[in-house]
Amino acid sequence: MRTGSTVGDAETAVISFYRLHYGKLAEGRALSVPATAGYGVTRRSRELDPAYDRRLSPSLLMGLRRFEPDFVDEAARRAGCFLARAGAGGSAVMMRARFRPEDGEDGHGRLHQQSAIWVAAFDDWRQNPAACLAVAAGELKATPDLVSEDESARFGEGPLRWRVARPDPAAVRRVLERARWGAAMLEVFARGVETGGDLTLDFDAADFAGESDFLAAVGFALQFLPGDYPRWREISIVSGLRHAPTGLCLRYLPSGRQATPVAA
Repeated sequence: MRTGSTVGDAETAVISFYRLHYGKLAEGRALSVPATAGYGVTRRSRELDPAYDRRLSPSLLMGLRRFEPDFVDEAARRAGCFLARAGAGGSAVMMRARFRPEDGEDGHGRLHQQSAIWVAAFDDWRQNPAACLAVAAGELKATPDLVSEDESARFGEGPLRWRVARPDPAAVRRVLERARWGAAMLEVFARGVETGGDLTLDFDAADFAGESDFLAAVGFALQFLPGDYPRWREISIVSGLRHAPTGLCLRYLPSGRQATPVAA
């Protein structure tokens, strides 16, 4: 969903996300998991077809046979890893996934997987990557849904919507020309067209102070790409995940580039 309106000199757009949460229901202030709780979809926007759930499997979106705790970078384990990429059909997905203790956020009990997935129109992602990543950086959290919340509410809500301003193209160009990471990111996209192969560019805490800074930088780099860039649907933005999906991947590993490899 888009608009052509302007506020001052800034063109604005409305970006919409449908939600699907996978994990376990929790209760109480500590968000502990009842002993009887099982895994399942705990929230789904009413516009999402349940038949689509399997296409939003966290492991499938990551390109893994199975998502395990060792795939999450040590420094990202509390908040979880992040992934943004094209989804099935004409969609794009953003996901936050983690493993948390069943006895609460500060507990030491058995771990369970908790994931929050946003689904948008691919054109919204392609035209507004900086805004999509900025919103996700602040709002996308893998927090369990509550046992006490009515099921009809958890499965009957509409999309999340934000009105956002598109960055000025001249400002985007200036940032990319001055930032030391700008040329490296753009080089991945250029080489991706030349080679047609898989490419991953890694950053760590020496490059960016945190995930939000990394996502803001990537947003500028993606905003610079033309809409007809031929490999747009093969781009993945990853943070805190010790696995790089196939295609063109920009990845942030806060613990460092030398993370021990794990089998996919």
